[in-house]
Amino acid sequence: MASQNDTYLVLDVAGVDMALPMTAVAEILPVTRFDRQAPWPKVLAGFMNLRGQPLAVIDLARVMDPQREVSPPGLYSHVIRLAEAHGGGGLGLLADRAKDAEIVADAFTEVDDDASANGVIGGNLLILGRLTPLIDVDRLLLLEEEVRLAEIAETLRTRLEASGHGEP
Repeated sequence: MASQNDTYLVLDVAGVDMALPMTAVAEILPVTRFDRQAPWPKVLAGFMNLRGQPLAVIDLARVMDPQREVSPPGLYSHVIRLAEAHGGGGLGLLADRAKDAEIVADAFTEVDDDASANGVIGGNLLILGRLTPLIDVDRLLLLEEEVRLAEIAETLRTRLEASGHGEP
């Protein structure tokens, strides 16, 4: 999964350092206002308007701990928009903070599915002498969640276009 030349973005997620492959990162954004409605999936922090397009933002802390209380993002929180190959560019991840970019790991060890937090951790990286869980972006959402997010995003895209705030 990880090779010697891979680089990573280290995130603070609920007080725990976690790594995301830099190949999965399109951009790091400051947190803006989220639109969130009760019937949406629990892992969804909400949607933000990103240059006229709805961006679904997944709360990584809620993915790791589905029972965690919903709380507003902090002042230094970041949204990491995933690259086209990982979520089609319409998916972002909410983290308490993006800490370090382009970090190289010293070693990688796989994690059994049973030991993976909600199936999302693909392994552990040794970064600066510390074990850091590696987020497997392809396992963030269940298929049902992906379908539901796509439906919600299309509804929001139509609303943005109708209001004049979206890209046609």
